[in-house]
Amino acid sequence: MRNLLSIISVATTFAIPAPVCIGQTSPATNAKFEVVVIKPTPPGSTGNSLNFNQGKMVAHNIPLKDVIKFAYDLKSDSQLLNAPDWVKTDRYEIDAQEDEAESAALMKMAFEGRFAVLRQMMRQMLAERFRLEATSQSAEVPIYALVVAKGGAKVTPTPPLAAGEERKFRGWQGHGPGDVEAHAATMELVTSVISRMPEADGRVVVNKTDMPGEYDWKLHWTPQSNSAADGTGTPATETGPTLFTALQEQLGLKLESQKGTVPAVAINHIERPTEN
Repeated sequence: MRNLLSIISVATTFAIPAPVCIGQTSPATNAKFEVVVIKPTPPGSTGNSLNFNQGKMVAHNIPLKDVIKFAYDLKSDSQLLNAPDWVKTDRYEIDAQEDEAESAALMKMAFEGRFAVLRQMMRQMLAERFRLEATSQSAEVPIYALVVAKGGAKVTPTPPLAAGEERKFRGWQGHGPGDVEAHAATMELVTSVISRMPEADGRVVVNKTDMPGEYDWKLHWTPQSNSAADGTGTPATETGPTLFTALQEQLGLKLESQKGTVPAVAINHIERPTEN
């Protein structure tokens, strides 16, 4: 079964294997999972993941806030407003199965359209099983702007595919703490991943590079468990540069502290899940 998306708790891993993109691009308005099983995560469970395979979505040891953030395409906790404490702390095992015909239709969609439908299906699940009622709005919050550093970007545009060739991998892949590489990664993907890192200090990272297209690159830095407000932070060891320094020196990109207005979702009502 081909894996479509895997989001791993380790912030240095965000890989999107890319299937052939053909056919319909607009999401269906009534798409929903056929069967959804939700259970509290047993005490002592380790690791966490949110995976999409053809025909199913599986979440392991995931706080509900992360499911909501994916469903509404939010990068940071700062974009989720009015969330009760249990939404941030209670962890769940979720196994959601698609209808066979729905799954077949999704596989014929273009990549972007497919994930628009998957997010819609997750919103429907949240409404039915968690009684989620939410309002989309905007919020002015501290952000980091990803910009091109002085001297220009040092990333390589991804070569175009040959006729009939299928791209095997698209995204950001970790090889260990502070050791990642990207293939066919957009700047929007870069900002999405960095927004989830401790170094972002809970801020949304906004793409202001004015660099369309996809790029290949490698990045090495010393991960930080916490980040100071000015972005310098204290690295776990002294063996390498901070993420901020590595971005600038190795990729020619820079994170600038700014204020910005970002999309947000306010929770008006939510309940713990109904029985399976």
